[in-house]
Amino acid sequence: MKKYVLTLLALILLAGTSCQENIDIEKEKEAIKAVIEEETNAYFDRDFDRFAATYVQNETNIRLDAGKGGYFHIVGWEEMDSIFKEGFEKYPDPIKHYQVKTNYKIKVYKESAFAVFDNELHNSEGELTKTNIHVEFLEKVNGEWKIVYLSEIHTSSYEEEVDEGEGEPETEETE
Repeated sequence: MKKYVLTLLALILLAGTSCQENIDIEKEKEAIKAVIEEETNAYFDRDFDRFAATYVQNETNIRLDAGKGGYFHIVGWEEMDSIFKEGFEKYPDPIKHYQVKTNYKIKVYKESAFAVFDNELHNSEGELTKTNIHVEFLEKVNGEWKIVYLSEIHTSSYEEEVDEGEGEPETEETE
């Protein structure tokens, strides 16, 4: 009897694992990169509908930009929709700059993923004008990747990168 119970348990475990959906990680990474690129291209084209289509459009949407001069923080699609739609209407002409994204590090889960990458902004003459580090969290909505969190640190606004272990506060030693 014990042998049959163990065999049955093994079959149940095997059936459970074989029913799990296999994720093609490389395919998902390419789809994630495509959404990130589409968000950028739609922004530069000043096409709000395409831009909006790359985002989760609910209260969980968050955007955070930070640089030496300060930061801004947007919470919820309603606020983001308002800010970006107004900007697109105020400045409707396509932007002639372009971005180069490199050093992608992407972690994919079944219904979510995060991506970290370097981003360079170049003007229409090809000159490098800004550098950023992006962190983006994406969710699958109806089978499509959507950005739910976007954070960028404007690294070119700082004098230099701090090496690991440096940059900690200095303390005075007392006797």
